[in-house]
Amino acid sequence: MKILAFTGIRSDYDLLSGVFRRLHKDPQFEIGLIVSGAHLSPTYGLSVKNIEADDIPIIARIESLIDSNTSASRLKSASIVLQGCLPCLEAYKPDLILYAGDREDVIVGALTGAFLRIPTVHFFGGDHATDANVDNLVRHAASKLSTFHFVSHPQHAQRLQCIGEIQERIRVVGNPALDRFVTTPLISKQKTLESLGKPQWDNYALVIYHPILGEEAHAAEYFNQVLSAVNASGTPAVVNYPNVDAGSREIIAAMEQWKSNDNFIFFKNLHSEQFTNLMRHASIMVGNSSAGLLEAPIIPLAAVNVGSRQRGRLAANNVLFVDQDEAAIRQGIAQALSTGFQKQLKDIVSPYGQGDSVEKIIIALRTLPVCQLLNKAEDPLT
Repeated sequence: MKILAFTGIRSDYDLLSGVFRRLHKDPQFEIGLIVSGAHLSPTYGLSVKNIEADDIPIIARIESLIDSNTSASRLKSASIVLQGCLPCLEAYKPDLILYAGDREDVIVGALTGAFLRIPTVHFFGGDHATDANVDNLVRHAASKLSTFHFVSHPQHAQRLQCIGEIQERIRVVGNPALDRFVTTPLISKQKTLESLGKPQWDNYALVIYHPILGEEAHAAEYFNQVLSAVNASGTPAVVNYPNVDAGSREIIAAMEQWKSNDNFIFFKNLHSEQFTNLMRHASIMVGNSSAGLLEAPIIPLAAVNVGSRQRGRLAANNVLFVDQDEAAIRQGIAQALSTGFQKQLKDIVSPYGQGDSVEKIIIALRTLPVCQLLNKAEDPLT
């Protein structure tokens, strides 16, 4: 089976990288990637190098990231990916298209599959947030355009059925990103910190903060609130660069003001093995990344989710939701680092699986009823 997958940013590649590696090793499959967006940007760390290091075949590199900081930039990027991918699809002739999540390359993959009558698999459909972010709309739209759905929780399968997707199209496979917490070799905290140039640190926070749709003008202000609260806690922090959404430039500019503070270290891109061990050894995660909900529970790692982003999504008890306010963030950090909260983490079970999703996905791909279900003619009213 010839499979093509779309990926436009490190975060979505990390979700499926274990699947890609497994497919590449299996003689029954041929996998190729269309790589675009932040992967090819030096500003965001050239994460295409991670893909090259994994030796996953790249069939096209589409430089789609627009040098703009407006809400329209992602839409323009999507149009570039759409135009750029069509010759690749015609030449590669895939039997199946894969994509994960809720960003612009996902809707492009779903559209091309629908119009060209190529079966598609959407990962992480059926999830839902109440934060009014456009990603939520993209996720649901991509699901309606997709042939099959590999979801991470039974609740997500139920939600897809509520919007008219039939059970035969849905497979509950868990979160494949969790497999790396089982398979990635353990590197000690000391060696992990040495690799980042901070061997003197002991406990540390992992900070990942992205701009919020409609609040781009406050991006730097909000980010500074987060770092001020972390700094006040006395816990040093490893700080990830934001995604490429409008407002990211302001956050990156704000980072410059903090780089002289020895309690912080900033990185654009880390390979999966290093990032996995960074999460394993962290004392707390702070920000608004989905990793706090989707991945941190398997460690388990306390996560303070700041502001509206990720609200409404299924979360384990490792997550504390706090308002976008420095005092509230400080209080959340103090609670998450408290002995009582840290003690209860040991009883947390990840709602998204236990790191055994990749094999489930391979089995599901082998048995998909593609011919029977390529045409989506189901009536949601029946």
